[in-house]
Amino acid sequence: MNLIFINGTMGVGKTSVCRELVKILPDNVFLDGDNCLAATPFYNTEARHDLILKNIAALLNNFLQSGLFENILFCWVMHEQEIVRNILSRLRGEFTFRIFTLTCEKEELFARLQRDVSEGLRDEGIFSRSEERATHYAGFPEKIATDKKSAEEVAIEIAARLGCGFSAKVYSELPEGARALREKVFVREQGFCEEFDQTDKTADHVLLFYGQRPVGTCRVYDADGWHIGRVAVEKAFRGMGCGRRLIRAAEERILQRGGTSCTLHAQTRAQSFYEKCGYTATGAPFCEEGCPHVAMKKTFSQA
Repeated sequence: MNLIFINGTMGVGKTSVCRELVKILPDNVFLDGDNCLAATPFYNTEARHDLILKNIAALLNNFLQSGLFENILFCWVMHEQEIVRNILSRLRGEFTFRIFTLTCEKEELFARLQRDVSEGLRDEGIFSRSEERATHYAGFPEKIATDKKSAEEVAIEIAARLGCGFSAKVYSELPEGARALREKVFVREQGFCEEFDQTDKTADHVLLFYGQRPVGTCRVYDADGWHIGRVAVEKAFRGMGCGRRLIRAAEERILQRGGTSCTLHAQTRAQSFYEKCGYTATGAPFCEEGCPHVAMKKTFSQA
């Protein structure tokens, strides 16, 4: 069981990062410390601070003892290491603990805070309070700079540090995760209209996961020979080897079904990628929905 703290000053993006992490980490639950005493008006007294710590510990202990979760995610402003030690001292049971402290430069921090002030989410005093808290994090381990990064990018980095990995599953029917990815990549991003067809009903569908999050998909079907199509990888995960993993999983499925070769129609801008995967162009480029493609083929070596 993993207990993961996301730390950092106000406005650095802790909650936003956690909302992205919950999409990735398997079997997780998320607790935001700010929800453990949302009193109005809020007075920062010793008694109230101790009550918050008691509430945090009570909820974390419930999660730890339930046996329902692999990953317990908690975020809060913990600008002193004594706060972390205090919370941990109240917890029971065995768990692996990691804490990540998010940082960013003052200019970007203030720009983020200004957006919140403009929307009425914070008061003007947040600038000085957040800047003062930010000076306390020098001694914390595993700091992650968030400058010029989206919450999604930071979450992917944290997941990688936690050892989150890729896995592929094959489905006999089009799963919702694959449908959503193809809608995002081919329809909204690339502008194709005729995305879903009758072949989806007979094809095998490969879905690539990063942790529990679907990040890539393709389909495999036999039409006078095995064919791989609709290869899509979510934008944030491109350049991480997802395409190769998808093609490899699709080829393994074809081999399981007795195939010795396969074809695909590659967008010409991706031709070099497929060549690196062992595919060779078999004809001149042609257009599909106004996009240039090229037919390619690979024959599997016989071991």
